[in-house]
Amino acid sequence: MISINLTRILTWPFRLIAKIFRGGSKGSALRTTAKSGGSVVAKSAGHDVLTEEYREEPPSGIEAAMFKQLPRPRLTEKSASDMTLDQAQHYAEQASRFYHFRFPLFPRGDFFYEEIEEEYLNSALGYEACSIDRRFVDVATLFRRTLNANTRRLLLYWAPMIGVIVFTAAYFLSSRAPILGIENAQTQAAITFGGAALIASFLAFLIYSWPYKVVQQRNLMNLDNYVTSKFARINNNFQVAKRRALNVERDKRMSERDELRDEAGAWTLSYHWFATRLFLCETMLRNKFYQVRRNTTLYWVAGLVGVLFALAGAEVALYLSGAASFTLIGLAAGGAIYVFLSWLIMARATGMMFGVLEANEWSRFHILNLDATIRDHVGEDKLQIVTFRDRNRFE
Repeated sequence: MISINLTRILTWPFRLIAKIFRGGSKGSALRTTAKSGGSVVAKSAGHDVLTEEYREEPPSGIEAAMFKQLPRPRLTEKSASDMTLDQAQHYAEQASRFYHFRFPLFPRGDFFYEEIEEEYLNSALGYEACSIDRRFVDVATLFRRTLNANTRRLLLYWAPMIGVIVFTAAYFLSSRAPILGIENAQTQAAITFGGAALIASFLAFLIYSWPYKVVQQRNLMNLDNYVTSKFARINNNFQVAKRRALNVERDKRMSERDELRDEAGAWTLSYHWFATRLFLCETMLRNKFYQVRRNTTLYWVAGLVGVLFALAGAEVALYLSGAASFTLIGLAAGGAIYVFLSWLIMARATGMMFGVLEANEWSRFHILNLDATIRDHVGEDKLQIVTFRDRNRFE
């Protein structure tokens, strides 16, 4: 056991890097069926989500060629006006499955805890049973993967590639004939590599501000619209189920007491389940947003370290090839300037993304007043029981 723990401690940096670049561990996903209901299954089911959940074709153009943009999902949550007693009984069955779910007290010892939380949420929302929230889980996972993939492209592909191309061109330019009539080689190298740093920073800013930022904001706005609509629909269904649970006895007689008991139980359990679903969906979004925020930071750090290593490798290669010292200094200074400026530009990626979401407009769990509903419901029923009991006693 000690050797196993020691091995896990020594290999955790490599497992961390593999986790970042894969966006999800396929090996761990095969361990349990519930785990496969998470991000890995959503990847294989991405085509199904796109064809059945979305109302329009994916966009095209330069922005879509550089970064992936997802259209706005179509809402599949049934409206309150269409809710019948049979559907209420179906919701009651889902609620019963959740309330009897054996919460694992001893979860797997994975490195990333959000995977353990995600597995529990998938099971709680009935992912394997193809519940109504399976579509929500798939869409949230697909958006999380897309947001991460776009950030990974920006910070690990585009930004380093810009630096490599621009500084390579600057090196070959500085090694040729005098530029702009400048005879001093040191001055020429300083101007060439300094200009390369500014050009590369401008290109990085351009890619960040136009295709990346625009596509990410559109993705988040589409997700925000979907979440707003779904949460509002769940809230409306909760209100309808609550009213029918409170007033179910008005349409029944004493001879229908069995039907009254079943119908009252179905509507009551339904509004409990609507509130619980809203809480679980919020928790699922929290899980996804945490992964997006965490991975954005890790991609940024990995890209920064990668550029620094590439710069150090270029310095060593040039030194071994006998390059002039002022060329080495100019390349190092220009690379440092590019790293610093790109850091200032792209460090806002995380804050920019979550500034688009309007969570204050979501019908969230804490505004349902489930506690007041239960108190009023039980209190009113008990009051009616006592009222009719005393009335019959006096008569």
